[in-house]
Amino acid sequence: MRSRPIRGIYTWLALLTLFAVFASTAGAREALATRTQAVRQTIAANPPLSRTITVQSTWSAVQDALSTVSTLGPPPSVTPSVISDIGGQLYGNFNRGVVSLTPAGTDVSLMTTGLNMLPSTMPGTGGTPVKIEITERQPFSAQQMRLVGGHFPVATPAPSANSGDGTPASQLRQATKLPVIQVVMSTQTAKRFGLHVGSQFEMTGPERETTGQISKVTILVTGIVAPVEPTSIFWTVDPAIVAPDLQGSNDNPYWAGSVMVSPGETSEVEEYFSSAGVQLEWVFPLAASSLTGQGVQPLASALDSLTTQVPTLTGEVAPAAPSFAVSSNLLYALQQFIATAQSVDTLLWLLYVSLTITGLAVLLLASRMVAMRRRAELAVIRARGAALRQIFLGTAAGAALVCVPAAVLGVVLAVLAVPGAGSAQGAGAAGGWWPPIAVLAVAVLGPAIIAAWQHRLPKRGITDRRQISARRRLIIEVMLIAAAVAGIVVFRNQGSQAGSGVNFFTSSAPVLVAIPVVIIVLRLYPLVLRGLLRLSTRTSRAPAFLGLARASRTALTPALPAFALVLALTVAAFAGMVRDAVTNGEIAASWQTVGADATVTPAPNLIIPPNAARDIADVPGVTQATTVWNALWETPSGAQLNVLAVDPAGYAALVASSQGYPQVQAGLLAAPTTAGAAQPVLASPAAVADLGDGAVSLSTDQAVVAPVRVQVAGVLSSTPAFPGGGAFVIIPVAAIRSTATPPAPTPTNLVLLNGGSIDHARLSAVVTHLLYGGSVTFRSDVLAGLTSGPLEHGAFTLFTLAVGVAAALGLAVMLLELALGASERDSTLARLATMGLGERQRAWVVALEVLPAVIAAGLAGWACAVTLPRVLAPDINLSVFTGTSIPVPLAADVASIAVPILGLALVAVVSLGIEIRWGRRRGAASLRVGE
Repeated sequence: MRSRPIRGIYTWLALLTLFAVFASTAGAREALATRTQAVRQTIAANPPLSRTITVQSTWSAVQDALSTVSTLGPPPSVTPSVISDIGGQLYGNFNRGVVSLTPAGTDVSLMTTGLNMLPSTMPGTGGTPVKIEITERQPFSAQQMRLVGGHFPVATPAPSANSGDGTPASQLRQATKLPVIQVVMSTQTAKRFGLHVGSQFEMTGPERETTGQISKVTILVTGIVAPVEPTSIFWTVDPAIVAPDLQGSNDNPYWAGSVMVSPGETSEVEEYFSSAGVQLEWVFPLAASSLTGQGVQPLASALDSLTTQVPTLTGEVAPAAPSFAVSSNLLYALQQFIATAQSVDTLLWLLYVSLTITGLAVLLLASRMVAMRRRAELAVIRARGAALRQIFLGTAAGAALVCVPAAVLGVVLAVLAVPGAGSAQGAGAAGGWWPPIAVLAVAVLGPAIIAAWQHRLPKRGITDRRQISARRRLIIEVMLIAAAVAGIVVFRNQGSQAGSGVNFFTSSAPVLVAIPVVIIVLRLYPLVLRGLLRLSTRTSRAPAFLGLARASRTALTPALPAFALVLALTVAAFAGMVRDAVTNGEIAASWQTVGADATVTPAPNLIIPPNAARDIADVPGVTQATTVWNALWETPSGAQLNVLAVDPAGYAALVASSQGYPQVQAGLLAAPTTAGAAQPVLASPAAVADLGDGAVSLSTDQAVVAPVRVQVAGVLSSTPAFPGGGAFVIIPVAAIRSTATPPAPTPTNLVLLNGGSIDHARLSAVVTHLLYGGSVTFRSDVLAGLTSGPLEHGAFTLFTLAVGVAAALGLAVMLLELALGASERDSTLARLATMGLGERQRAWVVALEVLPAVIAAGLAGWACAVTLPRVLAPDINLSVFTGTSIPVPLAADVASIAVPILGLALVAVVSLGIEIRWGRRRGAASLRVGE
């Protein structure tokens, strides 16, 4: 008769172990998988050139270093073989440990001259001057480029008295009396400069060190090439080789282009351009596409070490090592990612540690139930002479028999649910293996320790034991409160700093907040219950008295279930509050970034015609629209301000439909009633500092408009028309006066639109059709970018899972507590049915027995949830999820607190209702069998 309930409680213990191990392992793997996905997307979003290690030096520095190798013969020159030797040694030094490079041959070496002004213009530039650089790159082969016309350069030795081999280069050298360098150029360069195969032009080099004369060479175009892979490092390391770029100022523009020589002409380039500071560069692409979340920090540390140390070279090139500067653009991206990930981990650890402690508390509750269900059996075994060691080992073996397979199954399910996460070791996002190990240890050893403690031999009388127990409880409670307060103080003083490692004590801050609350509730709960019991004796309602009497003398000590239930409610509320705060913060950040649901801007230096503005405002879904002219104006002191000319009524209506911006009072922008009076304006704090308190005249050269005398009538910290913040002034568009004849209307260069269902496709089509180079920015796209970031999205998913896990643990506590007293309540219901109490009266008895504890736990959970934001908010940085400096407040959320409490109360009511209906079927028969 007793084997079935014992097997049942072991089944509960096994299921809880399975769930707890699965949750802790899957959570760790999900965090690691999220970080891995995030870092890979971050790396993939960067251009290939940023995923490299770059080594730079100058030709002269390397040449001077190599000249120290031998004093007997001529110093070795920086030949292509020397450049290749250096590149090979650098590749071997870098491609080790956690740093992995792409296969040899994908790296690139460059020798590049500076830009040199051509003495004459090119045919295709329309008279704009041209500057050319010459570059030699390895590997120089058909794998990198394909010939569109002509042929690759052929080495042409330096001119001599007898040179004349009949080649085009030799003939050209004899005709021009200048050295000739053969080059190839890209199709875009040839098209821009109006050149073709066989074209030639003179190029002036720097002053030569040996003679002091200006170098002049003839450049002969022998081939036109096109990239085989335009996105490869060979072509992206210096974009000028692909297409010329217009540089310089508006007054002195020039085209900057690049041509390429073969490795055989390296000596000629060195001969004629070495004094110009020829640059040497080696670029090694990193194989980072398979980088894991755990490998980010080691890789960043290794790259940082490489960039701060002199590379190791051997042989005759060893003296050149100190002249090299090593850098990696990927290092900055990794460091930024680490900072963001550590800030996210700081928050996740608060949830992770709290959930683990909650799970352990639930397992302790299940362990206590196991010990209580086996108490009679173990008492008989103890009476027959069994030692406590035997009690301990036997109980532990029984728990291990079901819990070890459950734990293994939980790990397997977690691996299957989150595949490809790798090893969940170490502190940080993963959390290591300690949570599932701790879960299994409590599940196996918890029942054994409790059983051994219960069946130890008494040393004193009952009265003495009660006094000692009361004193022990008081001491433990004082120590727990002191430890909780100390932990909260440490958390408030030190915070949970990103990158400082995991402090399990301070990371359990939500649990520390719950400890004093639970202790206070447990102290007040019996007093309140006894008071209600006294009040029930004065009434004639027997169910109230019977229910409260049974609640006050429950067999299960309420400390552990109350603590576990409050922890579950607290963690669920905390996770819900963080999730809601992040959601609200991302929405606020999208408003602060865009300013409206959609903004339309023309191409630079262009305006939006009035008819286009009207068509834009008529797009379906637009509920508020206003136009703005944003231009730079100056004060008499020379300070520049962004003046926003708006229609006051329309702009105020749009701001009222936006979120996060102070409202605009259109009445403050009314035109002055007195002739010659200053125009009232609204200004930002930065603009107020430039304008002062009196009237100031503003002027602009952006359009033909007259100066305007303004005076600050109000201050706005931010506004949708200038969401980036800074020095801005809002002025009525009617105050802008044109000085043109006839007067021209005030231009528009910004349209702000609000509406919850704007037709994005239609608006984009209208802008493309009506505005040359116009662009549309949708707030929903910015918000999607914030919420879909892999790291932020993964953390948000974990917040949601934390709510679910905490709710499941709370549900388990409720079911365990109800199951523990089920047999006794069943007997009570049978007696009450025999005595003639109806089903409704019996339901009241059971409800008043169970619900007071649920209500007390709910009140304690509510108190913890309200206290948490005050304790944790100052030291939690949620703005990391928005990518902005806008603070994201953590506040108590009614839904996050009330939903878990109401859910647990509903579970209790439904469970008791099922139990009462089940007991009605057995009725007096249960009483006869039980008695």
